[in-house]
Amino acid sequence: MPQQKRLGAPVNLWIGFLAAANLLVAFPQIDLTWANLFYRPGVGFPAHGSAWERLFYHSVPVLMVAVNLGLVLLWWSNQRTGRCRLGLDGRRLAVLLGLLILVPGLLVNGLLKEHWGRARPADVVEFGGARQFTPAFIPSDQGGRSFSSGHVAAAGYLIIVALALTGARSRWLAAALVYTALVVWSRMAAGAHFLSDALTSLFLVLLGAEALRRLLEPDRNW
Repeated sequence: MPQQKRLGAPVNLWIGFLAAANLLVAFPQIDLTWANLFYRPGVGFPAHGSAWERLFYHSVPVLMVAVNLGLVLLWWSNQRTGRCRLGLDGRRLAVLLGLLILVPGLLVNGLLKEHWGRARPADVVEFGGARQFTPAFIPSDQGGRSFSSGHVAAAGYLIIVALALTGARSRWLAAALVYTALVVWSRMAAGAHFLSDALTSLFLVLLGAEALRRLLEPDRNW
């Protein structure tokens, strides 16, 4: 298999990401329109601080610890018994943990959120704040941490874990998809992220997962 094919991701995935990025840059009002669905003049974003919003906010790091501890323990058990339950061998574990470290960890939380500067919806002038709105993918001097969403990147990672271990038609994958959609909804409803922040994180996780799989497991699909 050619090296560039091993290290890449499906062309249609790149096309989808670039098309979405160009659309959101060309029409930044898309972000404002979606954010406005959750905004109430004089109130702000009423979902912020609500019980359900806090539930999803705090559930993400808890699930990250539980799921990854479970992955390591399952791999250790497979090594001890000589079995390969859920197909979790060393290479698959390396793909999953590598994805977690590189995309939600270093790329999203370490690089983009810390240095991109995009203001959160609740902080921009359009929604009662004092900072300037900046379209997606354009670096900003507003000192915000909106781009992109760390919580959504982590939830998207759970989709990849479910897909890698249980397959494309499993209930676990369906549950991960629903959970991720609810995390996206909760972060937007709280005024913490724009739609483009969430979509970018999801695309980055998908692209990273495919690149790592093709690099470390070129002879194996999800």
